Amino acid sequence: MQQRPRRRRSLVALTAALDRATTQSAKARAHYDLALFHDNNGREAQAIPHYREALALGIDPGLEAEAFAWMASSLFKTGSHTEATSSAHQALGLTDDPSLKRFLVRLLRRIDRAMNER
Repeated sequence: MQQRPRRRRSLVALTAALDRATTQSAKARAHYDLALFHDNNGREAQAIPHYREALALGIDPGLEAEAFAWMASSLFKTGSHTEATSSAHQALGLTDDPSLKRFLVRLLRRIDRAMNER
């Protein structure tokens, strides 16, 4: 499993990269990078729309499972448990990476516990 990159890029630079993106693929990657930036800085609610846009635009297949996984984590942290479950299952269906699968199984357990506590 790839770790979430902790790039030292600024929000200004990432937003500029999105503005400069001319292809659907480049826009998808720029949204994904913005999502990671917000996610890594504790702004999950701001990350979610960027994950969604990256996926809608067709993020590189090599990043698709991670995008669904990180989005599931952000959705869980923002209280959207049903959507988080769906996103985690989508990620599970897309990956063969054992460490990503372990992360997702643990996340699904946490989501299940949170939903049962309601």
